[in-house]
Amino acid sequence: MKRKKKKYMMFSLAILLFSASLFLLSCNKNQDNKPTVSEKKPLSYKEIPIEYESFRKVIGWMSDEEVLIHSGEVNNDTLSLFNIFTGETEPIYEARSIILTAIISENQQQIVIQVASENGGELRVIDRSGAVVQTLPLETKGFVNVNWNPADQHHIFISYYQSDSNMVVGDWNTETNEIVSIPSASLTPLWYSANLYLYVDNKEDFSLETGELYMGDIRTNETLRLKSQVSSFFIHDDTFITFTPSDFAEDELLLSYQYPFMVDQSFMSIPKVTMNNRLVFPYLSQAARNTPVYGVFAKEAAQLELETGEFEFGELDFENKTIKPIIDLPDNAPISMAHNGKYSLYGWRFESIIDIEQQKIYSLISMPN
Repeated sequence: MKRKKKKYMMFSLAILLFSASLFLLSCNKNQDNKPTVSEKKPLSYKEIPIEYESFRKVIGWMSDEEVLIHSGEVNNDTLSLFNIFTGETEPIYEARSIILTAIISENQQQIVIQVASENGGELRVIDRSGAVVQTLPLETKGFVNVNWNPADQHHIFISYYQSDSNMVVGDWNTETNEIVSIPSASLTPLWYSANLYLYVDNKEDFSLETGELYMGDIRTNETLRLKSQVSSFFIHDDTFITFTPSDFAEDELLLSYQYPFMVDQSFMSIPKVTMNNRLVFPYLSQAARNTPVYGVFAKEAAQLELETGEFEFGELDFENKTIKPIIDLPDNAPISMAHNGKYSLYGWRFESIIDIEQQKIYSLISMPN
């Protein structure tokens, strides 16, 4: 009896060990089948479900997954939200006229648009639902430059030529709907903080080789010259990069890097690009404070009136004074990084996306045959 009981216990133990082995083997097999980080399925970008003839452009990012689409028919333009991963499209505003300009606020909660009319049109501020928050009649029929204050969403720079010699530059307070003229020798002043702004005075030098950097204050309406030999600049949060023709090589453009603003960190040179003897500055973009600065750079110096040039999307590396190449590009066109830093809009109409990890370009609009 004892011998049978002992055999039964040994048999039961063998079954338990065999079952445990099968369980562990199954777990290991399932674990092996799980994709690693490097094996994760690439992101799938959807195409905008709009006919090419109706597509105007992608305005910019409304979130890490949504972009603002400008489309339209004759004298009837529409703004829509488009999810680049799900393909979901949500119309939010019908202008019932032509939209000339659309700029998204820094907090991605509002949009300022310029609509055209026989009398000159107007600026309208709308929210994400399409509700009109503010309007401002315009005296010009031309394009209006717009720069939204990143620190105070109620202040917007607007600038345009009223005539061939009369440049209008003003601070539009959307709360009071008032415009205050600001001193600026440039048609494109850029906000630095809630009250301070920057611009370059190129001294009417068509080549843009000459320039001086100024800072203005909307509280005092005074300006201060900060630096000479600055042709243009890039600013985002505390990142500040100036562009200056190199004194050492005719075919190079010098980039000086400050972080935070006015604290020199480093400099480097990139190939110089011109068009009809006028400097062409690189398109730069940054996702967030203290993150990499990406740009579109020429592989070699180029005169675009004579050649198309070869360009690449890359990351500025000021520590090693070089560009980290990511992908070759078909054209020298603008970029705009998503806030998560994973991908960027690209193209003259932002019609493509550059995926940084995959090092690929994806089209957002179906091109005609």
